[in-house]
Amino acid sequence: MEQFGRDFSRSQLKLLFGILVYIQVNIESISSTCDVTTREITADSNWRSLISTGYQEGGGSYINNMNCWWRIDAGADDLKLLLFLTYDLACPGDKIYIYDGSDTTSTALDNGKCGTSNTPTHYSTSQRHAYILMVTDASIQRAGFKLEYLAAKDYSGNGCSSTQTLVAGDDNRFLSSPNFPGLYPNSRTCRWLITSATGNVDLDVVFSDIEDDLPTQCSYDKYFINDGNDRCDMNGVKTVCSQYPKVTPFTFTSSGSSVVVSFFSDSNVNRRGFLMKYKSNATETTTAATQTTESSTPQTTTAPTQTTESSTPQTTASTTIKSLKDSNTCMDVRIVIGIVFGCLVLVIFSCILVVLMVIRFYNLRKTVKPNE
Repeated sequence: MEQFGRDFSRSQLKLLFGILVYIQVNIESISSTCDVTTREITADSNWRSLISTGYQEGGGSYINNMNCWWRIDAGADDLKLLLFLTYDLACPGDKIYIYDGSDTTSTALDNGKCGTSNTPTHYSTSQRHAYILMVTDASIQRAGFKLEYLAAKDYSGNGCSSTQTLVAGDDNRFLSSPNFPGLYPNSRTCRWLITSATGNVDLDVVFSDIEDDLPTQCSYDKYFINDGNDRCDMNGVKTVCSQYPKVTPFTFTSSGSSVVVSFFSDSNVNRRGFLMKYKSNATETTTAATQTTESSTPQTTTAPTQTTESSTPQTTASTTIKSLKDSNTCMDVRIVIGIVFGCLVLVIFSCILVVLMVIRFYNLRKTVKPNE
């Protein structure tokens, strides 16, 4: 009986030890997988960020043995997603996958990205969803990733076939480069005239990604903003020819009731283009040029192993630009140039007429002399 008790105690201890080992293994497994309450994310027309736990703007580190997914929804069937990925992942065991759709059966936009990005890598979906998957192994931890995203579509209208007039209202309306959020096409010249019947025009440039060039030259692709209903050097507000994220979001309020936005692309190198909002501003604006900053309030979605979503917004500097230009300046300059050119033509024509008259008079004298 005593021997039976000892054997029973040993078997109980073994069973208890086995249970403890099982619990420990499973707790480690659970803590090493993705435990995120918010996997389904809805995008909008503002920049939002999805970051891996511990990223800390590239200075932190993620965890081992992670397998985590997120699904981003643009919010409507006619919208697509624009994505910019910055990453630092240890190859070959740690990777991030991006799919053009709602799950891993969709077309892969990036089928296992690892290493370190020098500049953000850009993608766009062909429909409303993107599926993001991150996996890590049991060794080597790096910073992780930051995925910036927004929902949009092609708002270029028919401005690339002729000048399109857009009427600003009290609500935000959108304008984009052709084929946005995809790559803009080659050899395009586009122009849009934005007018307001009740006051000035407010522009809010959300995103800019143009073929890189020196801002003082802009010899390749570019877009212009002009204060008024014409485009010339005298009323130019801003010319953009830099890739994302070199150009921060900025705003502009016209001095009159109209703004011209123009876009030009050459025969090679394509980027994502631009996205801007516009609306009517009935308040009177001053003509003093100022530079101020304001913060956009994109939402940051927390990534792996956190059970609550962070509400800390990502702060992006935005510059407000106001113009000193009179909206009629460009027209006045054109009139002056026309007058000068007309006067020059008149002088040249008069000189030619005088020369012809002298030649004719000389020929007449030669004809009269033999008769004398």
